Amino acid sequence: MLIGITGKSGSGKSTITKIFNELDKSIQIIDVDKIAHESYLDISTKKKIIALLGSKVLNEDLSINRKKVSDIVFNDKELMEKLCSITKTFIEKRTEELIAKADIAILDYALLPMSKQFKKCDLLILVTAPFSNREKRVINRDHVSKAKFNEINNNCLEYNENDFDLSDLRKVIGEIYEKNIVPWKF
Repeated sequence: MLIGITGKSGSGKSTITKIFNELDKSIQIIDVDKIAHESYLDISTKKKIIALLGSKVLNEDLSINRKKVSDIVFNDKELMEKLCSITKTFIEKRTEELIAKADIAILDYALLPMSKQFKKCDLLILVTAPFSNREKRVINRDHVSKAKFNEINNNCLEYNENDFDLSDLRKVIGEIYEKNIVPWKF
């Protein structure tokens, strides 16, 4: 079974995946942001990123500096699209490898609707949260300024918002788990 969880940065996708994992430790959580970070270590991907953005995105040890990359691409939609095109091959290949190894997998993926995995999901969950909540979460989690959060937010897919507190969220996720996952396992 493949479950897709999507939503804007700071909406609570990771919190929901953690709740699912608390309910069932056998669920494989696939954090596509982490896979995207891995892609920067792939030699082929790294060469293409350097060709696109130049050596100014390199650290002294010649690794890709993700902050420098984000500072460049979040202000330029065309460069962002080119970067996504470069990393997409690695991300989708690695994601497919992880899905193939799992009986039940959850994709934590902000750009899921734009991926080939979207149509493969047995269950899709869209996570939303008010702008002010997301802003606080991202600023605290990623140690970024409000301006940087706005850059990130402006590059997210558009969704409507709702506001669950954590106890309500646990109840909703528990119901989804009982209704959709437990019967699938047996």
